[in-house]
Amino acid sequence: MKQYIKKSSGLTEAQFAAIEQLEAVCNRADGLTMKLNPEKLRERSTGEINDFLYYVDEQPVAYLALFSFNKKEVEVSAMTHPDYRRQGIFKQLLAAARDEVNRRHIPDFLFICEQRSAAGAQTVQAVGARYDFSEYKMILEEAAQPPSTSTALDLRPALAGEVAELARMDVVCFGTDFEEAKKWIAKSFASENRRMWVATLPGITIGKILVSLTGHETFINAFCVLPEYRGRGYGKTILSRLVAQLVGDQHPLISLEVATDNEGALSLYKNAGFEISTVYDYYRLPPGS
Repeated sequence: MKQYIKKSSGLTEAQFAAIEQLEAVCNRADGLTMKLNPEKLRERSTGEINDFLYYVDEQPVAYLALFSFNKKEVEVSAMTHPDYRRQGIFKQLLAAARDEVNRRHIPDFLFICEQRSAAGAQTVQAVGARYDFSEYKMILEEAAQPPSTSTALDLRPALAGEVAELARMDVVCFGTDFEEAKKWIAKSFASENRRMWVATLPGITIGKILVSLTGHETFINAFCVLPEYRGRGYGKTILSRLVAQLVGDQHPLISLEVATDNEGALSLYKNAGFEISTVYDYYRLPPGS
């Protein structure tokens, strides 16, 4: 029986299809909702290794994915076919990923584990990872009506020439590195599956929101309003207008994620018609550990 790890810089269509099949098997077996960011998998850079597949007789039976959104940490999603668990495969994949993360001088792994997965939590804790924070995944159940009050706020598609302004917004709202934010936003403009929207008042941009299309799911993220314009109902207006448009365009499944301790955002999303579907826990581990 031939067993080996394949490190990939970018995924072939065959690899992507095998990963989707493995995800479906694991989700059915465990009753979970794997967080694999399929639209990002399809846009992998060929300049760095982010995908680690474990093969048995030319069939991938386990997979570990790295997602790097900043220089401080790299998010990790992983799965193993139920028939091949408890054989040390995850540790082998993690060792291969550790070499790559150390080479890139990234300080921390950030493992993503659905809260309902007791086995997943035990696995990441067994390698020394410690709980850091949690996020709710929320799904739109019934869209609330957009605000009827008139407002000068306008919501429009972002322009490619606004990359620097949008990146500065990420710095202010999320603490993101400016250069990293510019790269990520530029990729969004280049992607066929992402749409960036900006919220403006006369003469000034006050917020933004991103929509990612993943085939069966439409994902809302990178939503922010500049601090000096919060508390005035603009966030509610932006979200409800966008949701109304997505519903009108027949997007069947609309979702988003929010930190469990972000009470203001959680209230905003619930009022817009979103309900909690699952919880993802994040566990942190320095790769040198």
